[in-house]
Amino acid sequence: SQGLKAALPSSCCHDPSDMARVRSSLLVATILVLAVRWLAQAFLQWPQDAPRLPSVGAQQAAAAAATLAAAPLSATAADEYLNYNFAGEFTPYMIIGYFGTTTAMTAIAFLSYLILTKLKII
Repeated sequence: SQGLKAALPSSCCHDPSDMARVRSSLLVATILVLAVRWLAQAFLQWPQDAPRLPSVGAQQAAAAAATLAAAPLSATAADEYLNYNFAGEFTPYMIIGYFGTTTAMTAIAFLSYLILTKLKII
């Protein structure tokens, strides 16, 4: 046993926490490599033998046809007034939302503080 310890270099992992740290680093590195490979799929180069888009004239004709086809729908669209409250005016919804949110967050903060002090964490 003593001869085996003397033969091993001093940098070898003898402590279980060192071994756990190495395993943890290996796990993180593996997850990182898998994430990079998964994200790399979004940046693949377009295949060179893929079919080309039609000519510019055909694209313009298709756009004109789509515009003409949608023209009757746009002529019959309802012109409603939507009551947006983003112009700075106060509405009951905003007032109730403000006081409701601030009251709830204050209660959460106070109860968290109460629990942490009772458990003598802080």
